[in-house]
Amino acid sequence: MNRSMEQRDAEVKKTLNILDEMPRIETHHLFRAHLLQRIEAESRNRHVAGAFNPRLAFFSLLLAINIAMGMLMFMHHEPQTAMNRNGAFAESYTEDYGSPALSYYDQTGNE
Repeated sequence: MNRSMEQRDAEVKKTLNILDEMPRIETHHLFRAHLLQRIEAESRNRHVAGAFNPRLAFFSLLLAINIAMGMLMFMHHEPQTAMNRNGAFAESYTEDYGSPALSYYDQTGNE
């Protein structure tokens, strides 16, 4: 464990020495002013040109889908419930397997 600690300490010292030897970078005194001017010009050009806005397009698409789904939901005259679906399902099986040839018991009441 001491070896790994020593290796880590050596790597940290090496990295700090490299950072200390790097020359300092001086910034221009008008850097922030130029940056703000450039940001303002970019935003002005984007709004003036009427560029395609994907957020607005996506919002419009979602809104149209939402309205269409709401209209479809209210346009049905008879709402489909789980009971209606199950009843239709049961009726189809009754018609298929309810004949006397396939049943074990006579449904007329005669034994």
